[in-house]
Amino acid sequence: MKKFQEMLMKDLGWKLLSIGIAIIMWFMVININQPVDTRTYTKYITLQSMDVLTNRGLTVENAEELTATKVSIKIKAQRTALDRLNQSNDWLLASVDLSGLVSAMDGDTVSLPVEVEMTGGYTGYTIVGKAPTTVSVHIERTTSKELPITVAVNGELPADVLYSAPVLSAENVLVRGPVSQVEKVATVRADVNAQDVGDNVQLSAKLIPYDLEGAPVRGVDLGIEEITVSYQALNAKTIPIKVNISGVPAEGYELGETACTPQTIEVIGASEALENFIYLQLPDIDITGRTSDVDRSFAVADYLPEGVQIKDGYSPTILVNVQIQSANSREITVDSQHLTILEGESGKSYETSGSATVMLTGDEEMLQSIDESDITGTVDVSGLPVGQHKALITLDLPEGITAGYGYIDVIVTEDIAASDNES
Repeated sequence: MKKFQEMLMKDLGWKLLSIGIAIIMWFMVININQPVDTRTYTKYITLQSMDVLTNRGLTVENAEELTATKVSIKIKAQRTALDRLNQSNDWLLASVDLSGLVSAMDGDTVSLPVEVEMTGGYTGYTIVGKAPTTVSVHIERTTSKELPITVAVNGELPADVLYSAPVLSAENVLVRGPVSQVEKVATVRADVNAQDVGDNVQLSAKLIPYDLEGAPVRGVDLGIEEITVSYQALNAKTIPIKVNISGVPAEGYELGETACTPQTIEVIGASEALENFIYLQLPDIDITGRTSDVDRSFAVADYLPEGVQIKDGYSPTILVNVQIQSANSREITVDSQHLTILEGESGKSYETSGSATVMLTGDEEMLQSIDESDITGTVDVSGLPVGQHKALITLDLPEGITAGYGYIDVIVTEDIAASDNES
């Protein structure tokens, strides 16, 4: 034991120096000759030679699914080389080659290998594994259809500003892709945010195809990816309606009152479009040889100047009644207190006021025997929005007496008390 201690302690300094030199040499070897290591990287699949299918009117039905597939790639190389690969794995390419599908047909499903390669001429790397090794490719015929573009506004536009219908840089878009996917597309929509809308502001909106359930449809191509949407701030104006009567009725008859419903309309448009729009002129109504009333209806849109449209909530149709009455006639006045409201809506209150003047025609003796204070009637208020209106009245008259059109003032208000009770 003593002899062993003497041997251990003999030249101890030289021995420690030797150990230190050995350690330094080991570290030098490690830095010069890197050990080999294996690491795993991921890349998305790229489809190559797609034109082999598209030139024959075919496509890959699950192309979007395939290009979203991650391939795990195991690579063996020296650590420093792998470190460089960590900084940018653009050297790696995972692909599926479709060039062999020259005989593929609509409806085929083909299993193809996933190919992995190092690009750029780099050496010193070995690909030792990949997953998945194959993928299933579904072949389908391509088709296309053109759809109108709709605009959806996210949020509420300011209530104090009127805007025109959206103006789009394109009205329609071509949808192309696999038959099964294209058939799902029910609409193509551009979404804009209400807070971004302003007078003549050009908004960029991406187009998205949706199915009937409102879900986005994947795997189709759009001829236009993005459009611009703009709105124009509009003014409102109340316009009276004018109608002219031409001709004369048959002998023994005469022209009575002409009633127009509504008597005014509210329109919207740019200030320059509304500036010279003073009234809405309807076509002349010819009563030549008539022995009974003449009724006509006119579509408002047919008589509006360019750049002007009817405001929402107003009837798109104008009704005109021209009374043709017998020479035996009598004008009476009906007080609103003698009229009963019909077809009122729950949650609204209706108040009639004033009186209505109505022209009666018929037997002279019966006309003279009618007492105005005994006449009753009804007022149809169905469909009237909140506000002040003139509503048509219907009178209860003796047989043989005919009444022309008469109108009474009606004020429609929200039934606040009823709303509070319901709450």
